[in-house]
Amino acid sequence: MFALRSFARAAPRTMSRIATTSTIRPAFRATSQHFPKVAAFSTTRNRFDEYSQQLAAKLQNEIDIETEESSASATGSDSNVDAWRAENPAWEIEDSDGKQDVYLSRKYDDEIITVQFSIADFNQEMMDSEEMDSALGDEEDMDVQSGGANTKGSINQGGTANKNFKVAPEDSIAPADREELRDEEDESGPAFPVDVNVLVQRPGKGALKFSLVASDGDFMIQNLVQLPKDIKAASAQDLLKEAHSEFYYGPPFQQLDEDLQGLLESYLNARGVTSSLAIFIPDYVDVKEQKEYLRWLGRVKDFLE
Repeated sequence: MFALRSFARAAPRTMSRIATTSTIRPAFRATSQHFPKVAAFSTTRNRFDEYSQQLAAKLQNEIDIETEESSASATGSDSNVDAWRAENPAWEIEDSDGKQDVYLSRKYDDEIITVQFSIADFNQEMMDSEEMDSALGDEEDMDVQSGGANTKGSINQGGTANKNFKVAPEDSIAPADREELRDEEDESGPAFPVDVNVLVQRPGKGALKFSLVASDGDFMIQNLVQLPKDIKAASAQDLLKEAHSEFYYGPPFQQLDEDLQGLLESYLNARGVTSSLAIFIPDYVDVKEQKEYLRWLGRVKDFLE
């Protein structure tokens, strides 16, 4: 059917060319009667459809695998997220399907507190981890010491005359305990840092914008900036998205007086930016990233079909 439609569209154009050039190049008329371009176009289109079908089938296979794995491991980060939401009803979550940024908001006295983070940190952490593993592998391959120094594989078989050892950390762990250690690491949940922005707004006062990192159940303050009340922004989300590089962010947080550091941390803690939230955010990133990956697979597959 597709070849017939292609022939019907191509035939009038071909016949027109034949009529206008027959008195000049009669040889072209005989060649054109075979319509070689129609056949080539049809073959190319069929080949394209075949590639699309193969890709769509592969995407469906990935969707099936990821869905099965998600169902099997739904007791980890998912349950942590559900428990935190039940225990912290003051926080409202704004999370749009297909978007990377997540926003939490709540009120504190006359203030509005808005927290922003992104699932992009999950993928960045995976990329950094892979690069580090590759670099460590290259270093081990090249680290051959003089005097017969041993690699990790030969250390457990004995030493050399000059006792020049290179011992890997896991060599001090009994083989029977290594599997248990791996299980404990797997069950500990997400262990990647997440960049977090916190905005504290007061009527007629502008806002304080904190840059934090959530890691291992704690928040580490990087810096903060005071945004004037006359700054133009449609919403708190716009204020969080803008870099505001024209304003002074103060010195690095670690250079501040220790008492001042402690008071700033207590200030955020009173507004709900606590260790509980620092644990919740990586869990939420873990859950959302998996859901968005499945949605992404589905959208690409739907486009191809």
